[in-house]
This record gives sequence, structure tokens and C-alpha cells, in this order.
Amino acid sequence: MNESNYQEALRYLYSLTQSGIKLGLKNTAQILRYFGDPQLKTPTVHIAGTNGKGSTAAITESILRASGHNVGLYTSPHLLDFRERIQINRRMIEKQQTADLICRIKSAVEKLKTPVTFFEFGTVLAFLYFHEQKTDINIIEVGLGGRLDATNLCKAEISIITSISRDHTQYLGEDLEQITFEKASIIKESGTVFADIPKEELFRVVNDLAQKCSANLYRLGEDFHVAPETGNSEKNIFSYRWGSRVLNNLILPLNGHFQRNNAGLALSACLALKEHGFKVEEEHLRQGLETVSWEGRLETVFSHPTVVLDCAHNEESVRNMTLELRENFKFSRCFIVLGLMKDKKIDEIINILSPLGDQFFLLSVNPPRGEAPEILAEKLKAHNKPSQSFGTISDALQAVKQIANQDDLICITGSIFLVAEAKKCFNDENIFFNSGNTPHSNE
Repeated sequence: MNESNYQEALRYLYSLTQSGIKLGLKNTAQILRYFGDPQLKTPTVHIAGTNGKGSTAAITESILRASGHNVGLYTSPHLLDFRERIQINRRMIEKQQTADLICRIKSAVEKLKTPVTFFEFGTVLAFLYFHEQKTDINIIEVGLGGRLDATNLCKAEISIITSISRDHTQYLGEDLEQITFEKASIIKESGTVFADIPKEELFRVVNDLAQKCSANLYRLGEDFHVAPETGNSEKNIFSYRWGSRVLNNLILPLNGHFQRNNAGLALSACLALKEHGFKVEEEHLRQGLETVSWEGRLETVFSHPTVVLDCAHNEESVRNMTLELRENFKFSRCFIVLGLMKDKKIDEIINILSPLGDQFFLLSVNPPRGEAPEILAEKLKAHNKPSQSFGTISDALQAVKQIANQDDLICITGSIFLVAEAKKCFNDENIFFNSGNTPHSNE
């Protein structure tokens, strides 16, 4: 492996971020056509929604991998390494393969004279890699929206719509019914759809699209159900029911009541695949759930004091996170390390977080898109919450470490970029919160 070739290829790929986000299928379709439309040659589970897409994708992949299938997984964004986005059987694409594919796709882009964004290029890379590695099935997470997202060119017999709320409103608008329409537009002709849409007015949008596509639509809480069971407080133990199929004492190592809903969607999708001829038995369902991992979602990395990482970045996900921390974590004081993007509903997020946090440690993430810590501090002042601003995550973590006691909770949240920076600090700078102990995961 020539590391310099890999780094050069990666530099080219990241240079495409200057193109920004451009929703539309034409350019991606043209490049994929050049390579023989690899995305149409493998069965796919396609997942859209506002929150829970990544977790649902990870659970679905884990079950199908436990069933013995060769499973491609495409998710975004990544935490530490671009190659996290493109995995087969939870093994990241190799650096050499990444460099080779980037060079091949770059040549095609130049030959076709087709403008391409970072996400569009990465999506082509994933589809081409999965096809050439002969995956049995691909689990594909939508990047943004659905209808005009580059991933919507895939061949998806099964679609999943996770919970929907407002996010990326500069692209999708403020109207929840329109947002639902954009996301549910991944439904394919004669496909099967599983949806976690409790609001009737939003479900009607999904139902209308499903009927137009002659697709079979199944709704969480109506057609299939999940319910918590009492058990080990460190595990999510729940039951699942779809018609006559009942599964009790299912164990999910991901924290959060909302993860049961995501697991219900994944279980249903895998049972539907069984009807399509895929080998999926009850033992695979249970094993896949028990062994799933998905970093940065209510992830406990230290104890005494407890340090939790969560990528919550919109009102619904922040509300879910605070609810879980209050109900399932015991702590004396809560210190929140926070960074938010300018395009988020910052006032609403601060309103949700301020009752939980005793003190805030503020940072700017991913400048210039990140909000200034001084602005966050002003908003917290209105809630009578003390805060400090820092230039680096390392400085913030060192500061909170000085004042946190063993029975305190430290929550690092607000952006996937902040969680990624924190993970780098734990890995590279040896910032530990319990002496002599390395970071651990609750997964």
C-alpha cells in the first residue's frame, strides 16, 4: 500500500467539499451509468428519516451479517476516518482500494465532464465497491432528504422511514409534511416500506406515496410493535410482535428507548427479506441485535465520572438524549461540553439542555459553519447557566476533568464533529477521566 497515493486521492476527494451540497440525481446517474449501473445489481435496504437512520442501518446490517450474508453498509457522515462510510461485514474499505476507486471515478468524471459533489462521489464509490466485491445485499443510508439524494438511484426492494422532525431546513424547508414527502420519496414501485411515523398527518403523506407506488406499507405501533421488558438496566431488553410472530427478551446493547423503535424497523425489514428468499432465522435476529455496535449515540466511554458521547444535533434527538440521561444515568452534577452548528435551532436546543446542565463548556465546531461559543454563552446566561468558552476540545476536556467528581456526568454533544474531536483526544492525547483506565464502549 502506497500511503502517499492514498492521501493524494483523499485530498482530491475532500477538495470536492467546496462544491457544497447540491440535491439532484442527474450527475450521479450519469457517472453510475458509465460504470454499468452497479447500484441496480444488488438487493438493497434503503433508509431515510431525520433521526435513527444510522442506528437502524447498523442493526439491520448486524442481523444480516449474523445470518451469514455478505453485507455492504454505506452511512454518513463518519467520525474519524472516511472509510467508515463504506464497509462490508463491518470491515472498512482498504486504503488501496479507496485510492484505486477514487482514481477510476475521477477519470470518469473528467471524461464525462460531469460536475460532482463530495457526497455524490462517495456514493458512486460505495456502489462500485459493493458490486465488485459481490455483496449479497446492501444497507444504504440516505445522506440528506431522500427524493433528490444520490443514494435514491439504488435498487431497493425494502425501504425504511425512521422518525421525522425538522433538520436541514435550508434544503428541505420548515414544513413537516414537505419534509416527510422528500424522505418518503425513496419508496420504490411494488416495494415494501416500514415506517416509524406516529403523527397521522405525516403518515398520510407516506401512505399516499406508498399507494402511488403500489408498495406494501407497515407502520410501527399499528402493524408491528415493540415494548420494553424489565431486565438488566444496562441493556435495552424488549419484545417484538408482527402478526403471529412474537419475540420476547430481545437484548440490544444500544442505549435509548428510541433504539427499540429502530430495532423494530430493522427486525421487520429482515423478516421481510426472509420472505424474499434471504436466510434469516430467529437465532440470527437475536445474535444480530446483541452484537450490534454504533458509536457516538449515548456511548459511555468512561465511568466515575461517567462520560457520555452523543451526536444529538436537532431538537428531537437532544430531547431524546436528555430524557435518557435523566431516566437511566445516576449522577450528582451534569457538565455539558457543547458545540452547535449555526444552521440548527439553537434557542430550542439550549432550552432543552439548560435544565440538565449545571455548567457548560463551549466550543466552535467545524468553522465557519459552527456557532461561536460567545453566542452560545449569551443564550445560556438567559437561563442563569454558567459557561466557559474554549478554543480546542482538548482544553475543554482538561478543564472539566479538573472539577468533575466520580459521581458526576460529563456529556459531550451537539454535533458529530464535536464527538469526533473528543474521540481523537481520547485516542491521541491520552485524556482519561479515570486514572489508569482506557476508554471503553458500552457497545
